[in-house]
Amino acid sequence: MQKFTLLLLAAIVGAAAGNYCTSGSDFSDDCDNRQNNRGCLTSGGRTHPRSSESSSSSSSSSSSESAEGTTEAVPTTTDFILSTSTHGQCYCSCEASGSDDIEITDVTIREAWIEFIEEIQTTIIYDQSLTSDEKLVAIWAKLEIFLSSYSEITELVLYTYIEEWDGYIFDIQTVVLYIQWSYTSTVVEIDASGDCILFEALRNCTAVDAEFSARIEILIEELTVILESTTYSYSYQMVLVYEKFVAFFAEYSQYTTVILEVEIEGYGSFSSFYEVVYNYWLVFNFEVAVGGSASECELIQTLTTCYENASSGSTSERAQIKELVEKLTTYYESNTEVEVRVEYFVAQFYEWLIIQEWSVEIIFSLEIQGYGTVYDLIIAYVWEHHCGCIDFGESTTTEALESTTVEVETSTVPVETTTHATGDCSTVLDLVIFQNNITDLSWSIDQAQESWNSTEIQRFAAYEKRIFVVESNTTATREQVFTNVANVFNVWTTNEFYLDLVYSINVYIYHETATQYLWGTVKQFCACA
Repeated sequence: MQKFTLLLLAAIVGAAAGNYCTSGSDFSDDCDNRQNNRGCLTSGGRTHPRSSESSSSSSSSSSSESAEGTTEAVPTTTDFILSTSTHGQCYCSCEASGSDDIEITDVTIREAWIEFIEEIQTTIIYDQSLTSDEKLVAIWAKLEIFLSSYSEITELVLYTYIEEWDGYIFDIQTVVLYIQWSYTSTVVEIDASGDCILFEALRNCTAVDAEFSARIEILIEELTVILESTTYSYSYQMVLVYEKFVAFFAEYSQYTTVILEVEIEGYGSFSSFYEVVYNYWLVFNFEVAVGGSASECELIQTLTTCYENASSGSTSERAQIKELVEKLTTYYESNTEVEVRVEYFVAQFYEWLIIQEWSVEIIFSLEIQGYGTVYDLIIAYVWEHHCGCIDFGESTTTEALESTTVEVETSTVPVETTTHATGDCSTVLDLVIFQNNITDLSWSIDQAQESWNSTEIQRFAAYEKRIFVVESNTTATREQVFTNVANVFNVWTTNEFYLDLVYSINVYIYHETATQYLWGTVKQFCACA
């Protein structure tokens, strides 16, 4: 059976893993070590896996005579030996052998794989104008695009281990993230003309058709509003930028590949930019992954589903995953702080992997509903602590109104402006009167959410439903409804950003009537409890 290996630029690639997790280390240290040793992926590094003599003999003949005179088969190899004045020799080898390497049995995909390797050499490795880091960023971008077309071999390739580097191919993603994040601010900096490097790159791909060009300009306008905002911190801007692109790709999926391949001048491909803003989003949304009660925690539910699935491993292997879940559950029941939960999981999972390394491919790729993969969660946490400057600020999408008066006009009767004290607890129970399937409070929440982004709405959705259930309970007194609703507001999250977002909602009393006025805020509502 033929097996093909991509030796990623002088690293020896094989399917068997080394010691991915080691005692006394952690994910953060391992990522730093791979980052510091990234040069071996694109330059020099270890010599070719076979000695020069072996290589010469195997290239001149497909067989050789042994001392006893018998004929011994020698693996046929197509080697692409790359020499540059800067980095010495690099090797990309497509090898037909019996070793434990990347196995591609489909002839069409195998041929495409060989062509891909040759393209990498021609367009990236031979380009002496690129630095080692630039080559690595470019190779990863090309690999992602290639695998998007040949998803059948995605796991086969990404979960191949690079022995010299002590990491899997998928770990290159993290190295690229570490390289690119510090330069990302330069490509989104708006100049005096209202333009930036990112916008120029997007406009460079508008040759697709006129309709696409028009849509890109609309997208740029929306991104400009975000990037010129003085309300949002830089980190939160990156979250919103990511969400804008997600929405754009969802609506115009036919343009996704075109945009991902766009080159951003002095930076690299758009796909590497997208990877960076994605990680801002991941950090911002830790609560989606680990928030809520232990039983409702998405991470816990994901791991539980894994060990309950017979295809996840043997009975004993799944029992080990169950033990990990039980340990996490016990800790999460008494620790609700999101950052603390993530930190605990990352630390415990690393220690667990030292013994249970067989589970890397199984657990890393698990999808956490509404978030990303388990690996995404780990790397987002490690990256956050690596860069140490992520600050989402305390800005919200809804400005608190200072005025305590509201003018209401009707077509028939003029209404006098009346001044009301905000947060008047004597009228607070009127806010939860359930009429026409809604209350003043819920109506006010709906109004506020018109200016929220999709992530903010999603994060509060379950609790908004819970508030509706409480409000629509006709057997409870208004005092009971008010107390229960206030309790939902106060305990739904420990994330200061989201807590402030909800607390700052402006609440209107007697909504859509001639006597409607601004009662106060959700925070003032809760203060009456």
